[in-house]
Amino acid sequence: MTTRVLYTPDDRELDLDRLSDADHDLITSLHDLIGPDDRVLRCLAAAEEHDALYVHRVADKYFLAHFAAGGHAPHPVVRIGDEHKRQTEYWYRAGEDAGYPSDTGYATGGRVVDVAIHGPRRTAVEVQRSRITVRTARRRTTGSHRAGWSSLWFTAADRVPSWFHHVPSVGCNHLPWDDLPPRGRATATGLRRVTVARCDVHSFDRCPAGHRRHCGDDHAKLEVWRGLTLDRVAGLVPSGQVVPLRTPDGLVYFVPQEDVRVYRDLTGYAADYRPEDEPVPARECVTCGNPLFWLRPGRTRCERCDPVMRR
Repeated sequence: MTTRVLYTPDDRELDLDRLSDADHDLITSLHDLIGPDDRVLRCLAAAEEHDALYVHRVADKYFLAHFAAGGHAPHPVVRIGDEHKRQTEYWYRAGEDAGYPSDTGYATGGRVVDVAIHGPRRTAVEVQRSRITVRTARRRTTGSHRAGWSSLWFTAADRVPSWFHHVPSVGCNHLPWDDLPPRGRATATGLRRVTVARCDVHSFDRCPAGHRRHCGDDHAKLEVWRGLTLDRVAGLVPSGQVVPLRTPDGLVYFVPQEDVRVYRDLTGYAADYRPEDEPVPARECVTCGNPLFWLRPGRTRCERCDPVMRR
């Protein structure tokens, strides 16, 4: 289920899974104050005629529910968790240590990003803990890009999320986040180096150029970039020394800026990552994220999650 809603008075997108204290108080203060025609809060997954929401309270818990049948259950209203706060604080501290003014909870183009690092390449760090689809991650990346910000998506989850490497992504080693880790403790994962490798069975499963057999020519190979910390990445990306590279199959990796030229020379592919040119995938089920093939007003779940023909 999506957790994204629009707060229309500010034209601002909110994630109900990780609300700041101020936004949580804002939403809960609207309990019993919103009518069906006010459209103060709108679900970003439902069709327009079903997107109006109101605040519903059960005991001491709050939910956003649809005035009309929107095809999915109410949305829980959740404050940002302690681990999320510490991961945000880690990136903020790392950006400041790199010499760049940084902010938390910074508004960029109608959205609020977790950490904004004001380097030569303005970087919006998305500390992501809730389950979102590739489509949502791409849309938010494009929105930040249009507002003049380069996105860096971060996850500390042990299981790699579906959006990882479909947008500029960084992970880290397993760490306890009960307290803020010391500087340099978080090892960055997901970044790559471009190397030159001979096309043989030792370097590639199959020829990258599409030949039936290994051709023996030199090809670009993406190798895991080891030995980086999140602290270093917080300086390298905003400085422009590390940039996102897009492969022909649509995957996106952070690599050293000079490696993009090596990749381009060996593959003949531009490799520049341009969020505005990303293909928009088919509309997805708000429950499971699978493509939604039957499009009709108000239908937001796939046949598996919400069968039309019930027995």
